[in-house]
Amino acid sequence: MKRRDSLSATEMPPVISVIVPALNEESVIGQCLASLKQQKLRGCFEVIVVDNGSTDRTREIARSFGSSLSLTVLERSGVRISALRNLGAATARGAFLAFLDADCVAPRHWLQQTVDLLHADDFRIVGAQYRIPANSSWVAEAWYGDLWHMKDGPVSYVPGGDLAVSRELFMNLGGFDETIVTSEDTEFCGRAAASSVPILAVPSLSVVHLGTPQTLEGFYRKQSWHGVNVHRVFLRDILHSKSRKAMFFAVYMLIAFVAAIAGACAAAISGSIAEAVAGAAALLIGPPALALLACRERKNWRQLPPLIVLYAAYGFARAMCLLGVGGAREPRSSGGIGPRTGAATELLG
Repeated sequence: MKRRDSLSATEMPPVISVIVPALNEESVIGQCLASLKQQKLRGCFEVIVVDNGSTDRTREIARSFGSSLSLTVLERSGVRISALRNLGAATARGAFLAFLDADCVAPRHWLQQTVDLLHADDFRIVGAQYRIPANSSWVAEAWYGDLWHMKDGPVSYVPGGDLAVSRELFMNLGGFDETIVTSEDTEFCGRAAASSVPILAVPSLSVVHLGTPQTLEGFYRKQSWHGVNVHRVFLRDILHSKSRKAMFFAVYMLIAFVAAIAGACAAAISGSIAEAVAGAAALLIGPPALALLACRERKNWRQLPPLIVLYAAYGFARAMCLLGVGGAREPRSSGGIGPRTGAATELLG
């Protein structure tokens, strides 16, 4: 069902269409749309909110912006985030498409800079990694805090909640894959790269992700959810997959976890602790090693202790996904429609 809540339907076609997927986002969608209301853009733009059957005030809040934005609210229930974004793209009138998640807040220059970049070269994808909210916890600071400026220039992917592309190119690429639950942004960018489409990360396009996990439990749940389809996307093109590091670490952690259990059992039977120590060592080596590499790349050794903890949580979550354990329900911070940060906002990719 489609409803146009704009007073500007007779205006010139928009330069760019902003597509915002949503489900039960009443706590954040107002901030998202308010940031679009403040955009400085030479020319007009439209906003298309695609709602996935919200049971809260999401649609009501969105429609309250109808007098200040060229706004369309679409409703389609029971689908994945890829289908919501694709529906928005099919409805869009703009020459360019900008995908923004409902729990993200864009800077005032976001649309103008995006349009300038795509006008300069419309055969590319542009976007950025997310920024974290002010006063974030140690979890958010350690894992996500500086990714937005670390990723600058040509990259293998940008997250689906801060991604822009020409409408023609998006359609030619076939849009987002509606058959996978998560990692749809990584898969889309991988398909684009296979077609020689450049993907450019521009730090100044970074948006604030209000749904950034702030607790260790929330972080684990998000990684468990995001890992649901990583192996499926990886197996489509093993040689060129951008998820190789994440997959190898998940496999390593799974093997190490099994080795630790086997070592403990062997030690209990033989009475020797050597087997238990060997198994535990295999499990404990990986996270500190990756944390050391990350700290060296970031030139910030103060993050070493929290990153060791987070890599351990990450690895365990992804290992459980390989066994089909966990990931059945996505974390609330993703709004119930699919991953907010996708596989893209990861230190491992």
